[in-house]
Amino acid sequence: MRKLWKKGAALVLAAVMCASVLGGCSKKAEAKPVYTFNGEKVDANLTNFLLRYEQAGIDESYGSMFSSYYGQSMWTLDLSGTGEVYETTYKSEFGEMFERLLLAEEHAADYSVEITDDEKAAITEAATKFMTDNDKEALDSMNATQEVVERVLTLFTVQAKVEKEIAKDVDTNVSDEEAAQTTVSYIEYTPTTEAETEADTEAETVMTEAETAVQTEAETALVETEEADKTTSADETETPAETEPAAAAAETEAESETEDPALTAAKEKYRAMAEETLAQIQSGDTDFETASADADALGDEGVQTGSFTYGSEDTTYPAEEIKAAVSELKDGEVAAQVVEATDKYYILNMDAVFDKDATESRKEEIVDERKHELIDSVYDGWIEKETWEVDAEALALISLADRTYVAPESTDTEAAEELTVETEEVSTEADVTAAETEADITAGTEAE
Repeated sequence: MRKLWKKGAALVLAAVMCASVLGGCSKKAEAKPVYTFNGEKVDANLTNFLLRYEQAGIDESYGSMFSSYYGQSMWTLDLSGTGEVYETTYKSEFGEMFERLLLAEEHAADYSVEITDDEKAAITEAATKFMTDNDKEALDSMNATQEVVERVLTLFTVQAKVEKEIAKDVDTNVSDEEAAQTTVSYIEYTPTTEAETEADTEAETVMTEAETAVQTEAETALVETEEADKTTSADETETPAETEPAAAAAETEAESETEDPALTAAKEKYRAMAEETLAQIQSGDTDFETASADADALGDEGVQTGSFTYGSEDTTYPAEEIKAAVSELKDGEVAAQVVEATDKYYILNMDAVFDKDATESRKEEIVDERKHELIDSVYDGWIEKETWEVDAEALALISLADRTYVAPESTDTEAAEELTVETEEVSTEADVTAAETEADITAGTEAE
């Protein structure tokens, strides 16, 4: 059974809280205390609400992809390849995020951070809107109350203001030399056989993107017995370290001796295509820009165009063969030879040895990295002096695989933005957008 739900309040606050949906069943969730912070139990309703809210954002973005591909919930899959299901990994990472929220609040006075009367009023208004716009069944299932929603908004607002104060001490001066970026355009030829269908390629791309994004969300272990079984199994089947080089060499030799004739032919074909195009550029019959446009017009999935932008700190990207081939080029020059790297062939054009715009962008990134590093170091110092305990049994009782969130197909823009939830559940949402300004909190609504 599918049930549509209303969009909740749109909240703008100086904090990072992604847009997401929350689902629930008709029975009110019986929350038990999971965390203990400095000797005091953390409110179980607050924990369940925030956990469900954050979970839903991930499920909304990636849940349907994994469900379609694997036929099961993403929360039950080992996405990181560590031997634990994603639910376990996510719960661990959630705990670390939650601890930082409470630490920021505890140290707010150190930075003279307070919530203003205007901010309090805006938070109350937004929480009221959230409670009014959403179904009681859903609110009960996630332990949402006016007090809990206001508490969440307050925590994120305080954290944003504290971190902004911490970041004020960061050195914002970055030299051109430190941030220097080079941009190289390319025409890429990837040996592709007829056996590689478009469906296979699209599926692989979807899974790669989803796994990368999900792995950045964070997680760790809880079910110790299951983890122990997996570890034991891995130990029993692991290849002895001293035999690995020999085994790898034998495998490589075997692959080279039995290479698919179709792949061999594809390599010859695409290499010849690259050589022919490069010869035309060198003879003056065409230029790199035109050759790139012609490559795009081919409609051959084995021929792609793009660019690399990189600096001295990028040691693995792009491939060393590519860097070496363009190292002596000046702006506008094309590499004299077709470059083979990562089993592909490249025609390379030096766009800019020193890309000014990219360098400026990199300077901003470096400053942001410095801020994050400083903020992380401050949290690390606080954590050493605090106590954070996790009730593994209570946390294990919270299942993240009991609901699925999908966006309905619709040609209507506003309707397409709404979400539905599979199974006998109702879902609810609060859209929360991060703002880089100080405590700019407003509430808004959207049409059904």
